[in-house]
Amino acid sequence: MVEIFKKKYMSKIISEHYEDELVKWLETIHYYNEEMRELENKLAEVIQRNTIPHIAEKVENEQDKINAISAIFNRLQELIVHQEQKIKTDDSLIDDALINKETANQQDNLRSQMQAAEKEYIDVKFGCYHFLSDILK
Repeated sequence: MVEIFKKKYMSKIISEHYEDELVKWLETIHYYNEEMRELENKLAEVIQRNTIPHIAEKVENEQDKINAISAIFNRLQELIVHQEQKIKTDDSLIDDALINKETANQQDNLRSQMQAAEKEYIDVKFGCYHFLSDILK
């Protein structure tokens, strides 16, 4: 009976926080992927106009930047899903007492990687907007 009580009322504050972060990161990546598709469509429109000399090389450069950050987000998605699996058993969050140092370190590492990727994405996105603005003038 005491064991059931302990199991039922063990703290899940840390695992809930971790899952909340992971879910928000996945939502953010999904949103960024949508934005990247829109940018790719705009770049494709520039190529279709094909009125500016050597535009294909410039567009390809922007597309390469988008592809690179997209690959980073894809890898992060995989790592996030793997982390989610570490903090759950049978679709339930594990008790905080079961979160080991490796899992905590991985969460910290993911947080740092996500922050760095977001900063890089913002640079790529606004660089692409600037490029499109200059080309369409």
